[in-house]
Amino acid sequence: MRALIKNGMVIDPANSIKEKSDILIENSIVKLVKKKIDEEANYIIDAKGLIVSPGFVDLHANFCDPGATDREDLKSGSLSAAKGGYTHVVLGVDNKPAPSECNVIDYIIRYASIMPTNIYASASISEDRLGFEAADINFLHSHGAFAFYDGLKAIENKNLLAKVMTILKSKNKTISVFSGATDDKYAKGIIDGATAKKLKIKNPTPVDAEANDLKDNLALAKMTGVKLDLAYITSTESIKLVEEAKEEKLDVYAEVPALNLILTDKALDKYGTNAKVIPALRSESDRVNLCQALKKGIIDVISSNHVPIEQKEKNEKLKDALSGAIGLETVLGICGLALVEEGYLTWKDVIEKISFNPAKVFDLDKEGVGSITEGKKANITIFDPNEKWKFEEESIVSKSHNSPLIGMTLLGKVKYTICNGRLVYRALEISK
Repeated sequence: MRALIKNGMVIDPANSIKEKSDILIENSIVKLVKKKIDEEANYIIDAKGLIVSPGFVDLHANFCDPGATDREDLKSGSLSAAKGGYTHVVLGVDNKPAPSECNVIDYIIRYASIMPTNIYASASISEDRLGFEAADINFLHSHGAFAFYDGLKAIENKNLLAKVMTILKSKNKTISVFSGATDDKYAKGIIDGATAKKLKIKNPTPVDAEANDLKDNLALAKMTGVKLDLAYITSTESIKLVEEAKEEKLDVYAEVPALNLILTDKALDKYGTNAKVIPALRSESDRVNLCQALKKGIIDVISSNHVPIEQKEKNEKLKDALSGAIGLETVLGICGLALVEEGYLTWKDVIEKISFNPAKVFDLDKEGVGSITEGKKANITIFDPNEKWKFEEESIVSKSHNSPLIGMTLLGKVKYTICNGRLVYRALEISK
């Protein structure tokens, strides 16, 4: 099978490429990247006026399978990812039972192999994600657990965390850690501030909870030498701590959820429970500082923070509704609107932060992921950087529709997604 992509603007930060080129794909491999290729192919994609980039990589999308497949499953999540331009997805740990059991890891690995996109299984850091005892990291690793993460729950037991960090350091593995309020009395998903007061929220999450916990987690990473993925960074104070950690040469990567780059806590008043997410949306000054931190390279990765939730669980009072929003289908459009159009990043910068940098977090870059490299698998996203489009509920591929962005006009539209040389998504063009 041969495919030819012609006339596109190839932007590949990993290989320092930004030029109009053609790409020949043969038997799932990038055969040739050249200014002009005239060879026979089974199909040709004319990418004139479009950007051709490495496939996007997400680090913590929740597909809820097994255990909560009314929200999402491996197939629907994978199709949602493909529509968003993602060719590689590291799963979150929103499963029942929690992925501290090897049979969950075995299930995900078995079915991931037949999905449209590349899916990687994550194991939880603690038993049942309860934070009391460490999971059997060695056993989970031997069963193929790709990543280790306790999800959107801060780990209060720092002795447990230090133990797991030490084990993963010995295996040259990355650990992903969420920093936030460790006291369950706080209303998760709602930050303290003017909006919380207006909405009369009792015990909103303290503004400094993320930074306070982050400080401890960075200290443990320094002590153990583990490679640390920070999921997520959303406050001005946290940005300062990450910058200091990088100046100390700690092996640390920082992620920001795309939603926190475009909305503030005021969205709770406008969009209600669909804007209740973890980590919580913050102030406008925090939002601007996050964009600036991406520009400066302090924050490395823009993530979807894809958390599908059934509508009945969102149709509750704000204080009782579950926190989370879907995100895989809107990341590119958010980046175009909030970052490129506002002058914080170029499209090359965006591609670096949603493709090459996340690939580096789990060393996928060593396999050619996050790049368009001759001799490596063809994982490619083709998008229109100038197309403005409305995110409509009826177009959502995810099983869940919990998003505050429904009805919003975004910038940058995925047209084609090629995963392992196979066309897994093509936008349908409807003439009017």
